[in-house]
Amino acid sequence: MFGVAKTRRWMPILLAVAWLTGCVGGSSVPNGAAPTALFAAVRPSAQLYGNDWVYSAQPYGNNLAVYRRKGLTLTLKLTLSESISVPMGTVATPTGAWYVANSGGFDVLVYRSTKDGPKGPDSTLQDSGEVPVNVSVTPNQQLVAVSNATSIPSGTGSVSVYLNGTSQPSRILTYGNDLLVGSGVAIDPSGDCFWSFDDASNPSAPGSIVEFSQCSGAGTLIASGLTQAGGIVFDQSGNLYYIDEAHGIYKCQQTSNCKLFATGFVLPINLNFDAKQQHLWVADATGFIDAVSPKTGAIESQTISIDGDPYGVAPSPGS
Repeated sequence: MFGVAKTRRWMPILLAVAWLTGCVGGSSVPNGAAPTALFAAVRPSAQLYGNDWVYSAQPYGNNLAVYRRKGLTLTLKLTLSESISVPMGTVATPTGAWYVANSGGFDVLVYRSTKDGPKGPDSTLQDSGEVPVNVSVTPNQQLVAVSNATSIPSGTGSVSVYLNGTSQPSRILTYGNDLLVGSGVAIDPSGDCFWSFDDASNPSAPGSIVEFSQCSGAGTLIASGLTQAGGIVFDQSGNLYYIDEAHGIYKCQQTSNCKLFATGFVLPINLNFDAKQQHLWVADATGFIDAVSPKTGAIESQTISIDGDPYGVAPSPGS
């Protein structure tokens, strides 16, 4: 079913799934109320300006790399490995809260950025019985959506939704009845959740993206036919960017009329905007962190990942 690149793409997740042997999923989760005012303006802490960071996740090394950013130049400052197990997607908020999908730990770790680098984790989102591979959060941190590659006992991917600062899912969402492998997740400026996944029953073009209005319900298909689904993100105007790992990054007008926008990668997996959306940062799992122009789609810088192949990237402060 999978070629060499695809096998390599999913190997960290397969390892995490293997470690789930004997793990029992948690109890049923309640439906939470739809969140409000999720995108109220949040001003980054003054200390973050001029002290920018770029964080990346290396699942094969079970570590997180911390880079000091000056312009588009990244300098490795330290590596975190304590409590890290198969880290995948990661994101930072405008105030520097840093979320890491810790697949092998079946949880999401939350750090905080300081002028001296990240501290923590200060808190943990439990994702019992799930294999989290990506995470998205609103600026006020009152809504968190986590993409799960698979779950126990259903075996299919899902989205865990956390409301109002809870450490346990308020609800778990999935789509249809096929066996799905979850990939990217994003929350748009209206507070709707979007999820990308691959459908194991459709090996020729398995990738799709669905929308969950107010992060609830059964989901509505908005894109299909991706060769392999990767990370997804929205800009401040509500335009969707998504990765098809075989081709590159697509940019949509809102969530339609999507066109190939950026190419030149080998195995792009995840992406995130930095503060003020000056650049779109891309984790290329062949060993690179790329900065892409949101205006032209050109790769404006490329940093070799010293600590291994990055599967997640998070500029801090984020957009």
